[in-house]
Amino acid sequence: MNRRQIVDKMTLVIERNLNVRLPDQVSESDRLYEDLNIDSIMVLQLVVYLEEEFGVEVPEEAVDPAVFRTIGSLVTFIEQLLDTRMQV
Repeated sequence: MNRRQIVDKMTLVIERNLNVRLPDQVSESDRLYEDLNIDSIMVLQLVVYLEEEFGVEVPEEAVDPAVFRTIGSLVTFIEQLLDTRMQV
């Protein structure tokens, strides 16, 4: 799965499960809090939805604010979780 596919899938998860209206074009530089109006409670919900959607487990200690700064940082994090899952 490439980065664009992860962004597209993540966008659907956000819109469908968090009821957030996103711009037509979501960019990796979009900031979750400032640009997309996602709050801290929504981020916790998003973690659960992303675990389900991508079949990964987010370790509690990995929930770092830097991971949730931008769409791109979140995509990188998901890629790492997917890579870890593949190695197991």
